[in-house]
Amino acid sequence: MATYTEAYRPYEFLLSEAEGTLSRKSITLASGAGSLVSGSVLGEKTVVQAAAPIPTIVGTGTGLMSALKFGPDVQVGSYVITLTATSSTAAFTVTAPDGTALPNGAVGTAYKSNHLSFSIANGGTMTSGDAYTVVVTAGGTPVLVGTGSGTVSGVTLGKNAKLGTYRIQLKATSAMAEFQVSDPDGNLIGFGNVATAYTSDHVNFTLANGGTMTAGDYFNIVVANQSAVTGYYYLCDPAAVDGTQNPAGILGAAADASSSTKTATAIVRLAEIKSGALTWKSTVTAAQKTALLKKLAATKQIVARS
Repeated sequence: MATYTEAYRPYEFLLSEAEGTLSRKSITLASGAGSLVSGSVLGEKTVVQAAAPIPTIVGTGTGLMSALKFGPDVQVGSYVITLTATSSTAAFTVTAPDGTALPNGAVGTAYKSNHLSFSIANGGTMTSGDAYTVVVTAGGTPVLVGTGSGTVSGVTLGKNAKLGTYRIQLKATSAMAEFQVSDPDGNLIGFGNVATAYTSDHVNFTLANGGTMTAGDYFNIVVANQSAVTGYYYLCDPAAVDGTQNPAGILGAAADASSSTKTATAIVRLAEIKSGALTWKSTVTAAQKTALLKKLAATKQIVARS
């Protein structure tokens, strides 16, 4: 006789939850997350390696942007800076990728926020309506700032990567130049050399000599907030470094996100669940499951019962 194994029914793992819909959240499962069953333990992708070149002005003006750097609230997507007057000290507005209006700034005055910092210089003509679009691209390749022609490749994040900007600056003019690496808080975290892979718990990469490596040239590796705009969920993976190593919720009903994103509902706070009715990524060990359930209780107030 054939054996039939019944799949978990929607929310079969749930023992109790808060009143109304307080415990529940509409989420987006990432394309490629797989065909997931009810009770799957999820992690949210919150950080991603990104890059953002300095943009040129769009319009009739000639002002130049410089000293572009990103802070801990940086998001993937487009920041739009728009001049609101025709003046050498014109004011400008700044809009984040999620539509949030950031503090205004002015030409000739250094701009700083928790999202991004930069300066715009009067290039002779600053015209109302002219705009700069700073595009923060997930997985983008950092671009050299300076007079040299070196390139960077193999960029990945480590387990201690911080949101913001890592700066890799050359210390000498040489094909094998030494460089220093500073974290988003400005702390010096290491040194390396061109053509030798650099590895750390923060960022990993290789600088290649592109013909000219000039002292003072630098690259910015951006670690951006992925969840602020997209909020993609995957199976929780304690070996990951992109945020999915942290348990973020339990999938309510089966959903197939094998080849496209899928909207679903998850239990993300204030609930009791059956530990035996949960489904984990196949590589998660028993010890890791115990640790992740403790973290789920501490951070989400979701308590597992035997």
